[in-house]
Amino acid sequence: MKRLIIIGVIIAIFAGCGGSSSIDKAMGQIEKAIEKVEKNKGKMTENDWYNLEKEVEEPLLILSDALEKNKVGAIQKIKLITLTAKWATVVMEAGFTEIEKATGIDRENWQKELEKATQEIEKAAQELEKAVQGIEKSVE
Repeated sequence: MKRLIIIGVIIAIFAGCGGSSSIDKAMGQIEKAIEKVEKNKGKMTENDWYNLEKEVEEPLLILSDALEKNKVGAIQKIKLITLTAKWATVVMEAGFTEIEKATGIDRENWQKELEKATQEIEKAAQELEKAVQGIEKSVE
């Protein structure tokens, strides 16, 4: 009976370590991806982004599952949340950099440019509305 309890405890320890190691491995993969984005900021191609997305897809699912199913303790949960927030921040920052390169507009001027675009769209909508009204009158 004593042996059975000892074997059960050993199995439980190994099972616990195995789950944690997959989470630790996933965290390591996300950390490597973050480093890759930070190192190559502004230099990554569309293909690089596609490959990186494929690399982190499974680790992000593992971490998400661990959080949803409470497979981790409070401290590791904080680490996971911090890591995923850092990943989101790094990716957004890289995306903003790409948008700036593609448009030639820096972030500080985006609001002004969006306001201009909104005004142009509103003006075009008014002109379209007038044209539709003109067509309706001519049909009557």
